[in-house]
Amino acid sequence: MTADNVNNNAKPVPDFSVVPSEEKQVERILRPSTTFLQDAWYRFSRNRLGIIGALIVIFMILFAVFGPIVIKADYITQDLMNAYQPPSAEHPFGTDALGRDLLVRMAYGARISLVCGFFASIVSLFIGVTYGAISGYIGGNVDSIMMRIVDIISAVPSMLYVILLMVVLHSQSLLNVFLVIGMTGWLGMARLVRTQVMSLKEREFILAAKVSNVSNMQLITKHLIPNSFAPIIVSMTLSIPSAIFLEASLQFLGLGIAAPMPSWGGLAQEGITALRTFPHLMWIPSAFISITILAFNFLGDAMRDALDPTQR
Repeated sequence: MTADNVNNNAKPVPDFSVVPSEEKQVERILRPSTTFLQDAWYRFSRNRLGIIGALIVIFMILFAVFGPIVIKADYITQDLMNAYQPPSAEHPFGTDALGRDLLVRMAYGARISLVCGFFASIVSLFIGVTYGAISGYIGGNVDSIMMRIVDIISAVPSMLYVILLMVVLHSQSLLNVFLVIGMTGWLGMARLVRTQVMSLKEREFILAAKVSNVSNMQLITKHLIPNSFAPIIVSMTLSIPSAIFLEASLQFLGLGIAAPMPSWGGLAQEGITALRTFPHLMWIPSAFISITILAFNFLGDAMRDALDPTQR
């Protein structure tokens, strides 16, 4: 064996020399550790459409809360001498067929539409989370039966259920509108919560809780549902525009709250009668409905991307 072969077969001697301080900077963690909420806020703030949607939603809320206070007009007082006034400095959105200022009626309509969207979503949240958590946790035949019920209900458009319930109740109150829309909008929430619970109930922390003799109710309310909180919030945000659209549709069909309380759907329906001569009476409330629904969709999509743990 030659000397060259011996040198090639020899193992390299490890170098345990001290690394200079400049080279240690290569291993330094450049990004500081952040919490889940901080990381979610960072991703949300980078989403331009989400920021635009959030700003529009905030503007609509402020318009609904402070608009009737700032605008020096009454939404109910009729002034037939000033009917069908075009937009002007005194009436920025003009007046309707009874001489009422459209701007202040839009502000009161924002209260009705937004409150209906939020409270109907809360009703859907309560029903959907309860139903989906029970179905996903119990599983087996109970889960199959409960989900087949959801499939049967989903086979009929929700608008038909809403119209039927409003006709049966024989009362055009705001509370009935909340309940009717909320009672028909929980199906998607139930499916989402069921999926989340089924994926979580076999995790180690759930098994540890069972070993600790934790009751089923505590497992659902204190472990399973809180760990599904992020997708639930996103789903609730996306359900608000659907509730607003349903409320506007009911008002447009004359099945919503009774006059003279205004809502965006009712104002659009009133503007239909003068569409050819005064189109702004319909286009203004229609534009508010469309922009608000679009803003909530932008906000919901941005929240879904921000709260998705796979994006970390």
